[in-house]
Amino acid sequence: MAHTLAWNDTSNILCGLQDTRFTVWYYPNTVYVDKDLLPKTLYEKDASEFSKNPQIVRFVGNQATIRRADGSLIHLNISPYPAILHEYVSSSKWEDAVRLCRFVKDQTMWACLAAMAVANKDMTTAEIAYASIGDIDKVQYINSIKELPSKESRMAHILLFSGNIQDAEMLLLQAGLIYQAIQVNINLYNWDRALELAVKHKTHVDTVLGYRQKFLEDFGKKETSKRFLQYAEGVSILWKLSPTFSKGQACLSHQVSSPALPAVSLCL
Repeated sequence: MAHTLAWNDTSNILCGLQDTRFTVWYYPNTVYVDKDLLPKTLYEKDASEFSKNPQIVRFVGNQATIRRADGSLIHLNISPYPAILHEYVSSSKWEDAVRLCRFVKDQTMWACLAAMAVANKDMTTAEIAYASIGDIDKVQYINSIKELPSKESRMAHILLFSGNIQDAEMLLLQAGLIYQAIQVNINLYNWDRALELAVKHKTHVDTVLGYRQKFLEDFGKKETSKRFLQYAEGVSILWKLSPTFSKGQACLSHQVSSPALPAVSLCL
């Protein structure tokens, strides 16, 4: 719990005192972009020397002024580079921002740049920054986003990357990408929402049922949802390897007795 906080006078940088730690959040918006990055965007310093109940008086430039309980003032200096990074990003000078991080060679700077780039939907810079801090899984995900065929799909997955699930789904639905909107909810195990979308748009109901069945089988569970049981009547779903695909790829084959649901093979 922070008991005193102060914003920087020119940049989106926050400092605070919590227990015996002086903490600087170089890019507080990281919490809305990628929570995993947040600990990497902090600067912390032992504040036990400030005695009890110190208060931050001001935070100007790269200097924070703290008043101790006895009234004396202490000045703490932080790195000037995060403020410069904020300036470059606010002016969309991404190449300069990358050069700055390469010059400073600080993981905190790269983490801040990664969060800033994602927030501004500059995935090229985000890829460079994530690679520099060793987040290879996120680099691979960004590469997969770049390979998506449509602009709307790429934008939706960027929103997903930032955790904006509802906005991503809305964008896909507005673009008529119904299956992708359904698949997003399947991937997030939002089964009820996936089935709701499939029923509403009268498409891929069987696909949702198939993924749901495989999920339950993998965990050794039985279906208990009345709605899923209702739509699963008359539908038999088998997961099997297809001879036309390489090892590790599977096809979802629907053996359907209901005329309302045509037979479908969905390859993964």
